[in-house]
Amino acid sequence: MEYDEKGTLDGVPIRVPVSDDYRTCSVCGGDCEPDIGFGSDEHGVRIGFVCSEHGVQSLVDPFEHAR
Repeated sequence: MEYDEKGTLDGVPIRVPVSDDYRTCSVCGGDCEPDIGFGSDEHGVRIGFVCSEHGVQSLVDPFEHAR
């Protein structure tokens, strides 16, 4: 998967997939809004893309390449 760098957080690059498919609702085809409220000590940080009508559609790990 190809990634696009969107900036940094505390010096660590934040990257998201080049394809916008990760932010499209699989039910209605609408554009999902990012929500960075997904994370845990075990799994790190995830950015969730949420459809206002159908809920979470995808989770993206912006630091996946750093592991």
